[in-house]
Amino acid sequence: MDPSKKTASYQAYRRDFLWQILVPMIIVLILVVIASVFTAIRPPGTASLWADISTIWLLIPLLIFVLITLVILGGIIYGMAKLLNITPVYTQKLYALIRLVTKKIENVADASAKPIFFFEELSASIKSIFGQK
Repeated sequence: MDPSKKTASYQAYRRDFLWQILVPMIIVLILVVIASVFTAIRPPGTASLWADISTIWLLIPLLIFVLITLVILGGIIYGMAKLLNITPVYTQKLYALIRLVTKKIENVADASAKPIFFFEELSASIKSIFGQK
């Protein structure tokens, strides 16, 4: 026998594998087989009952997901309604601020271009006085 299979950790692994993995899987398998046999030997009238119960159990997670989505959607709608009540006041203030900043930028741009235009005008005047073409 392989000496690595005699170590304490390997034996603990085997014991844990047996009780934590294999035994629960076998128990679930036995329960599924019992439920299948129990369902198969029932009279045919209860098949629709089991189908209805199965449908309910299949729809429960979907309904929970839809409920969460509905709550999120309701929160978004409520928030947008509140935001639409507040927006016009602050939009006017923001527009006024943007217009003020635009005017300041235009003034700075005009002031920075004045020296260039001054020298261009001066050059044109000198050329016209001395007749250079």
